[in-house]
Amino acid sequence: MTFLLFALLFCAIYYLHFSLAHRAWRQIRGRQSAELDMGYVRLEDYFGQSFRSKMANWVRTLPRATNSTTGLRVFDKGGERIFVAGAAQYPAGRREREILVIEGDFSCGRDCEFERELMVKGNCTIGEDTHLQALAVDGTLHIGYSVRVRRWVDAVKHLTMNEDVKVMSRVTSRTSIELHPGAQAQSLFAPEVFTEGRHENELQIEMAPPVVVQLPHLDNRTAPANGYDPAKLFSMGGNTYLYNGDLHLSAPLHLRAAFVVRGNFSCPKESLLEGDLKAHGSITIGAASVIKGNLVAGGDMTLKPNTYFQGLLHAGGALRLTRGVRGLREGLPVAAYAGGVMTVESNVVVNGKLASAQRVVAVSTPVAWLEAARGPAAQA
Repeated sequence: MTFLLFALLFCAIYYLHFSLAHRAWRQIRGRQSAELDMGYVRLEDYFGQSFRSKMANWVRTLPRATNSTTGLRVFDKGGERIFVAGAAQYPAGRREREILVIEGDFSCGRDCEFERELMVKGNCTIGEDTHLQALAVDGTLHIGYSVRVRRWVDAVKHLTMNEDVKVMSRVTSRTSIELHPGAQAQSLFAPEVFTEGRHENELQIEMAPPVVVQLPHLDNRTAPANGYDPAKLFSMGGNTYLYNGDLHLSAPLHLRAAFVVRGNFSCPKESLLEGDLKAHGSITIGAASVIKGNLVAGGDMTLKPNTYFQGLLHAGGALRLTRGVRGLREGLPVAAYAGGVMTVESNVVVNGKLASAQRVVAVSTPVAWLEAARGPAAQA
């Protein structure tokens, strides 16, 4: 009996240490935190959708300011003001300090400054050298040369980013995004993201190479050939294999299982990768190859011209998508991510997302590659 009383007293004292936390937990149990919107991690165009929703609510519920007119409605939101107007055209050098909502089409001249968010319910054209805070457009959006956006850009229809446009955060569209050389952002997402020259003809590919390296190759008694040493291959179980060292193949690869390379990896043109591939170092995929699995590199990654991928690309360092690369998968988006800078050359099409911890930037294809693609006759 004495021990039971002692145990009860001990539990009561122990509970007192957590009584305040328990009371607070009971008060918020079953509620969803207003400060944490889980849609943020699910929606690529979260910023645009969230801003549109908040703006509709503010315009509906906030009282109009006394200086509102028929053509311009003004709403006071604490220390901020919201201007709502019809179609508008701003001259060059115009400066806007308030949140601006345009209910029709909108255009502005060069060197304008928008210190707060801009929302356009029609089509929108932004003049060159303009600076903006953030931009949401329900129609088509054309961003002129050397425009700077401090936060995000979202469009419902086609979005064009001209030369040297710089967006510090996300760029999203529900239709398509077109990048010109020098345009950059931290991430881009649309059903179709492409760079200039996407319809240009590419060089013809000779299929059916005479020698193909089949991996996994389980017979480790054969002699090394085509850059592959069977003695370095080990089975990890679960149809996954480890290659101990660098693997630089000189003949096209047919990869049929999940593969880990403890070093750098490269394969020549016209390779076929049906399994996932991970390399501790860099990965280089030859021209006109097909990648059906996922690629993960601890270092840099390069996809050479006309390569086709269907899954995830993840590079711990820089990632380069060269001319003619296609990222397409029926019914689902693909994604490419780089811990360093991602560079995207001309005539690249990706149905999905491009993202970088630093920046994604469109670049012109080097002249040397263009000359090689045209062939000796064209150069003569």
